[in-house]
This record gives sequence, C-alpha cells and structure tokens, in this order.
Amino acid sequence: MRIAFLNLCHCDSDVVKRVADRLTAHPDFDMYIHVDAKADITPFKEKLSDNKQVHFVKNRHKVYWGGYNAILATMELINEALKSAKKYDYFILLQNLDYPIKSNEYIEQFFAKNPDIEYIRGCKIACTKDWHYARKYRLYNSRDKEYYLKKHSKLNRMFHNAINLVKSISTIGFNGIVKDSGDVLYMHYGAAQWAVTRECAEYFAKFYDTHKKFNKKMMHVQFPDEEYFHTIVHSNDKFRLRCIKHDEPEKRWLVNWRNIHYFEFPKAVTVFEKKDYEKLITREELFIRKVKTGISDELMDMIDAATKTDTKDGEGLWKN
Repeated sequence: MRIAFLNLCHCDSDVVKRVADRLTAHPDFDMYIHVDAKADITPFKEKLSDNKQVHFVKNRHKVYWGGYNAILATMELINEALKSAKKYDYFILLQNLDYPIKSNEYIEQFFAKNPDIEYIRGCKIACTKDWHYARKYRLYNSRDKEYYLKKHSKLNRMFHNAINLVKSISTIGFNGIVKDSGDVLYMHYGAAQWAVTRECAEYFAKFYDTHKKFNKKMMHVQFPDEEYFHTIVHSNDKFRLRCIKHDEPEKRWLVNWRNIHYFEFPKAVTVFEKKDYEKLITREELFIRKVKTGISDELMDMIDAATKTDTKDGEGLWKN
C-alpha cells in the first residue's frame, strides 16, 4: 500500500520533521510538503535534507487563514505526488501540526483492508435554511490578503470586512449550487483533513483544470478548504457512494465531520499535551490535531513508545 502524505506547513519545523521521519520510516510512505510562501522554507529543508522520501513543492503560495490559496497549495501537493513514478494508492492531507497515533504498519493495513473508500465526510449545505451554513457562500469572503493579519490594525481589518459586506450584494442570492462543464455541484461542508484514493486524487486534478466557473465561485466562500473538495466528491455519485458516510443530515460544528483525524474545537483547535495521552491513545482515528513543540513533546514521546507495539490489523473506521 503506497501512500502520499500531503502536508500544508507554515510553522514549527521540528514537528514537521518529526512527523515526516515517523511516517517515511515505511518504505512505501512518502511526504510532500508545501511551505507557506510567507514563511522561511530554510529550516524545513535543512532538517529534512537527508530524508529522500520527503519532497518540497517548488511553486509555493501565500496561504491565509480562511483563504482560497489553501486550495491552490493543496492542488500543488496533489499534482506533485501524481507526477511521481511511484503510483500511490492513497493521498492523505495533513496540516502542519498533525501527529500519527497509530504505527506505520497499522496505517498501511487500515487502508489495505479498506480499499476504494474515500475518507472525506460532508453534509450538504446548498439551499440550506440555516444561516450558520448559508452565510458561508451567500456572503462575499476574501481572505487572501495581507490586511487580515494581526499586524494590521483592528480598524483596518474592520474596514476591509465592511467592503466585503458591500460586495455581498453580488453573492447574497447564491443558493450553493454551481453548474459547470455539465456537472451540477451542490455545496458540501466538512473537515479540512481527508484521505482519498488515487482515482479520486486524479479526479481532483482534472476537475480543477476544467471547472473554472466553480473555482471562481469558491474563491469567495468562507473557509473553502472545508468545502471545495467535499463538494466535488459528494456531488459525484461514483465517489459519494464510496465515502465512509454520505447523505448525512446537516449538523453544526466542525467536529461532527472528522475523517481520520481526531481533534477538539471548543473555541479554537485544542493543542494536546501529556495529560491527554490516555484519551488519545485509545481513539480509532489515525491522527490527532494538533501538537506543538514545547507543549506536546512528552505526549509525542509517549505515543511513539506505545505505537511500537500496537496491533497491525487496521480495522475499518466509520463503517456504514
């Protein structure tokens, strides 16, 4: 089972190195890394220079929280992995501070025993009556700009938010359905981390190149990394029916749509530490989000020690 791990990174090169070294200890596991163009790539490359199974994408994008450039960066990772002579069976999207809580052998067997399943849950929010979801596409969003960074004044950010609100005149009538290139696409929502088959990854690459209208529309939705790929998959009967779950009803809050990552989101994503070990080590998921150097070091050590002896049977997760 060959797996390409696609890692969107911007900080904490120590965690990135640790995760990369852990996963690529398996001969059929490679990691592709996109380092935010706003960040210095040097420490990432220096720490992983000896790892031949780590590949850095050259075409980097400035990725902002909640912005469309996260989609561009993800597509760079997908396309780079697809070009490899190694034909990967699965493509797994990680985000910088994720950490495996299962052994490489367990992860391999998990996907080997569950082939042709797309681990990308999502709920349909097109035509929703719930403003919590409708505002994601009915309000004009644009976050791929420097002015949303905290270094800018609160007044400046408020000013640009007001501009976007005025621009919402052009999007307020949008119902979340896009017709493009013969496809009818219904907006879906889910967690940003996912795992898909090679066939699905190839479909992403082809879809991106042929659906310009959809891409343009997604530039102005709220948090497109939680909607772009989910909409593509769940609007396509072939891939939708291969998902771990499909046709799920609307249910608020991001944690309802976890795939192979366990995370907690009371107000912001929880940074796990040593005290969380007993809770995390028994989870069915393959990864946790998130960890940080200086906070989670002991936790990562404990997980590493435990996963040296964990089971290799890799049973299914979220079975229908």
